Amino acid sequence: MTQNLTSGPVDYVGQIHPWLTRYAELSARHTAQLDQYRDGDDVPEHHMPAYDEARKDNAIKADAFLDSLAEFLHELVGPPLPGTAFTLTFAGPERHDGEAPYLWVVNGSDLPDAGRTLLSLPSFREWLAEQGTYDHGSPPDVQYVADQSHPGLTYGYFNDLRREQAAQQDAPEPTAPGGAPALPPAPPLALLH
Repeated sequence: MTQNLTSGPVDYVGQIHPWLTRYAELSARHTAQLDQYRDGDDVPEHHMPAYDEARKDNAIKADAFLDSLAEFLHELVGPPLPGTAFTLTFAGPERHDGEAPYLWVVNGSDLPDAGRTLLSLPSFREWLAEQGTYDHGSPPDVQYVADQSHPGLTYGYFNDLRREQAAQQDAPEPTAPGGAPALPPAPPLALLH
């Protein structure tokens, strides 16, 4: 029914528009079914039983559509998250070459809470571990950009980790599979102090 939603960017608009089209078609069919029993804005008494039966059938179909839509939306965006969206901005070593920082979006109650959540997510921690210098064991060359971190979303490209956050909130504590090394502990960041 949908594209692979576990990796890569998700075209939310492209995923939702077919559902809006299906709803418009369902609504038009329901209106047409009921219109055959109407005389203007009124339903004559002799059409009332058939009109009520059509309304009941429409309600059952609309309920099934709503259940399918809710299931789809849950699959698309994951379970509800506490808090609100925050954009957190970090500049990696590319900043020395003039490259733009990375923007990350998670939910939280405030910026420090969002920062703690971000540090717990595997995607961010893997990125963070890759930001060190070439001699292994050096700390990541990452700088938190406070003046570009804020509640809400930002215009343009950002790494939306809310699906990963939602999946992690319901998942048991992860263990490293088959003896694979676990992610290194996240270094303290100025954001959290």
